[in-house]
Amino acid sequence: MIDYINQSPLIPVIFSGLVVIIVLLQCLVKRKFLKVRLILSLIVTFTAVLLLVFFGEIKKQNEAVGNNSYLILTYFGMLAIEISAFALLFSTIDFSITNEKFQKALTTSLDESKFYVFLDKKDRVKVISSCFLNDLGIEEADALRKNFFDVIEMKYRIIGMNSAEALKNDVKRFFYHYEKRVKEGERNPLEINIQADDGQEGSYYFIEDPIFTRGAYHGRILMGEMKDEESLMGMEKDLSEAQNELDLIRSRFTTLLYKTNDGIFFNNITNHSIWFNDVLVEKLSLNGNSLDAEEFYSNMHPDDIALYQSVLNSNRGEDYEVTYRYNTGSYYVYVKEIGQKISQNGTVEFCGIMNVVDDFRYEKTNTVLDSVGNEAELMNRYKQLLSEENNVFMVAHFRVASIPEINEKYGRPVGNMMLSQYVAYIKKNYVTNSYIYRVSGLEFVAFITSYNRMEALKNSLINEEKILHVSATYASEKVATEVYMGISYSSDPGNRKDTLEHAKYALKYASNPQFKSSYAFYKDVK
Repeated sequence: MIDYINQSPLIPVIFSGLVVIIVLLQCLVKRKFLKVRLILSLIVTFTAVLLLVFFGEIKKQNEAVGNNSYLILTYFGMLAIEISAFALLFSTIDFSITNEKFQKALTTSLDESKFYVFLDKKDRVKVISSCFLNDLGIEEADALRKNFFDVIEMKYRIIGMNSAEALKNDVKRFFYHYEKRVKEGERNPLEINIQADDGQEGSYYFIEDPIFTRGAYHGRILMGEMKDEESLMGMEKDLSEAQNELDLIRSRFTTLLYKTNDGIFFNNITNHSIWFNDVLVEKLSLNGNSLDAEEFYSNMHPDDIALYQSVLNSNRGEDYEVTYRYNTGSYYVYVKEIGQKISQNGTVEFCGIMNVVDDFRYEKTNTVLDSVGNEAELMNRYKQLLSEENNVFMVAHFRVASIPEINEKYGRPVGNMMLSQYVAYIKKNYVTNSYIYRVSGLEFVAFITSYNRMEALKNSLINEEKILHVSATYASEKVATEVYMGISYSSDPGNRKDTLEHAKYALKYASNPQFKSSYAFYKDVK
């Protein structure tokens, strides 16, 4: 005890001060403020300093009293301070050793398995992995403080960078004043294409991580891997096969898209746009294949929008089906939409089939009658013709009135055959671009935009109305048609938008038994 009491009070100060320095170093290494450890070490140091400052006074007081009680208590305090300092020092050293072992294990693992190199701001090698050195066949001393691209060319010849042809000097020039272009936190891929002496080619694939301190560029770390020619050929083969498969899928899809009679759509929720194929553009009278979603929704019936949005918003990826009314410009049609939600790379899309629902469907005949347009398509085409203000077109509205009598006398198959042959005759000889549409069981409307065909139809009517009285022989029976026709021109007096109604009025006039002809021009009977 007497020996210990003779111990200098400076020793606890030294120990506790050493602990403070080590804790501060640990804060710098970890880049983290070790609050509890630093506060404890400062308290121990402060106590040790107080004892050092007042030690002389305590000793004098002890001599005045005449016993060692104050001095013993003081030395017990010094002992507690030393024990506390040693405890903190031990925990700090233990932490340092553990951290060092972890860092060493991590570095060894990377060093043996990865191609990595640390370059200064002049692209000189500061640290390089043994894996990289083994590939280059050199020692660490041969690479340190040398330009990285010169080090690569100790074994290989640089022939490209990022899949573009480039030599070593080209790559060096690219990285001149690199610090002026690179940004903190920016991580870029870097591909260095190389060629060995035997002609074998390969590539280094790196991720480039720039090092900044207080906004100043100090260099960069490159970490990645090397692919030889065999690996690259395997990758190229896989990519080629994937590309061929993708091209095949694209070709099949494109063929299906343009050959189908169904309306196909893609509703991109992320970009607020909808794509429609040509079938839907025609049937819904749309302004092109691609529309802003809001433009399409604005033409929905107001009572149906809430239901439609509810169906889409509640969909979780399963199939859905919804019917709503859509304004084609002249009137509303019922649209049936069947689709599915697709999510890919942050993009949400609904795709499927969209078709106009007809309230009335004619019996399938397997004749030309199945290919003529319906009333909705007629109105869409009519709207397009009206928009071409400088062009004159003719509307021929006709009714094959004798079909009911033929059906009764010879049977419905003969009636359908006669009707289809007459429509095919009109379609082939007078109608432009198959612009013929069925508006009722026996009535049809044709649009004629060619001046020559307008004149041909007019002359056929004037020439004893032969076009209206066509006959055909079925077996031993000769069957004749009786047709009434009303004709109007977009250039007729009156409103151009009423051209379709004018033709209908002329047909009604021609159907009057008191009228001497089976056809009528609107301009003559208005």
